[in-house]
Amino acid sequence: MLESTVEPLEHAREIDGHAAFAVGDLEIQPYPVPHDAREPVQYVVSDGARRWGLLTDAGHITGHMVAMLDGCDALALECNHDVERLRRGSYPAALKARILGRYGHLDNGAAAELLGCLQRERLQHVVAAHLSEENNTPDLARDALATVLGCTADWVAVADQAEGISWRSIV
Repeated sequence: MLESTVEPLEHAREIDGHAAFAVGDLEIQPYPVPHDAREPVQYVVSDGARRWGLLTDAGHITGHMVAMLDGCDALALECNHDVERLRRGSYPAALKARILGRYGHLDNGAAAELLGCLQRERLQHVVAAHLSEENNTPDLARDALATVLGCTADWVAVADQAEGISWRSIV
């Protein structure tokens, strides 16, 4: 085991990627995702009445991810890139291969496919997240998710690094 020369943070806590924990009145459920990092997890947060799911940094869809995100009231889903824009773009071949690989990032179509697999009866808000500035556009991400939802593209929000997002109230 590596010895650390850094003092531990007073309130830092190691989590188990499969075990829920509480922060105040919120239950935080981490779940593992396939990504090229050490033990990456994403989260579903619940106050007991509503559930919000977060999914970024995943290379492909798994059944466990679908099970974790089923029945959420709100979702933030990675729409990292448009496959054709990435292939034609300026990134080096090795980086393109990494992003497109099974441990890379979800493209718009994969995010839409995941959304189509979910139980969406309670879904009130969807945010396209983790968009590549070079290899995607907000309109492409919105259109992909809106098609699955059967709604207008303006119903789907987009998280922006500079602007953030405008959340809707979830009832």
